[in-house]
Amino acid sequence: MEIGAVQIVSGGFFIVAAAFALALTATLLWSFRGTHKGRRGRAGLAVLDSAPKHLCNMGPIRRSQDPADFDYAVERGGKELGKRLRRERRSVALLYLESLRSDFDQLLRIARVVALLSPEVSSSHEHERLRLSILFRVRFQLVKVHFLFGDVAMLQLASLGQMVTSLAIRMETAMATLGEPAALAADLALQSDQ
Repeated sequence: MEIGAVQIVSGGFFIVAAAFALALTATLLWSFRGTHKGRRGRAGLAVLDSAPKHLCNMGPIRRSQDPADFDYAVERGGKELGKRLRRERRSVALLYLESLRSDFDQLLRIARVVALLSPEVSSSHEHERLRLSILFRVRFQLVKVHFLFGDVAMLQLASLGQMVTSLAIRMETAMATLGEPAALAADLALQSDQ
């Protein structure tokens, strides 16, 4: 009888231990799955981190176009230095303007992807995106012409920066609403353009 009791207890203990091990393994796998999704969702939303970088550069661009700075350079270094400084700073401002356009185009690509994934996108949303795109392009060309002719158009440049920032915020909100699929699709859209 003692041998039978040991076999029963050993069999029962084995079954309980196996059930406990399976439950522990399932819990562990489930917890890794949840962490992986969270990381992927955050990584997808990180796509937008690169969009409004122009905000960091707006202050130096504004200071570089200060007329008092040019006057000081002419006073201290002569007219040649003033001309060269003005020309170089104008080219930097034009590069900044091009980066704004690039950011805006990138955000429009993300907006197209988000629009494809969103069930509520209507023709009015598409019309708004088209209107915003045309308005940005017209303002962009006007500011570019101002800079090319030596006119400092800082208010218009700031307005373009605000348009890009506003679109970035709207895209981030839309992607957060749609969730992980939108973030992953936007990430894929940006990778396909590179």
